[in-house]
Amino acid sequence: MARWICGIKPDDGVHTDMLYGKLGIPEVTASLRARRLRWYGHVECATSCINSISKMAIPGARGRGRPRKSWSDCIKDDLHTCGMGDTDPQNRGAWKSGVRRSSRLLPTPTTGTNPAADDK
Repeated sequence: MARWICGIKPDDGVHTDMLYGKLGIPEVTASLRARRLRWYGHVECATSCINSISKMAIPGARGRGRPRKSWSDCIKDDLHTCGMGDTDPQNRGAWKSGVRRSSRLLPTPTTGTNPAADDK
């Protein structure tokens, strides 16, 4: 979509990060991470059945092979990446400010990182 907005074809050799910087769009992974962490804060503060279901142990043996990556695994990675491992989701103000900081952790580069695209 960013290429379509800027009128640049995929064959032009312009890197996607440069287009995001030109349009002022934050990095996609950072915004996804912030969304997941916001939802995790809601789940942790919930008093309904969703909180008890998310912490429920499932009986039985696992199947063979590597298990699929779960939502809780993604949250653990996000908490580690953002340095929010010690932040309590029950403290709403601290949690919101931590999530806001996490969406700005990976700034989109404003200069081109592709030398071939800079020549054009």
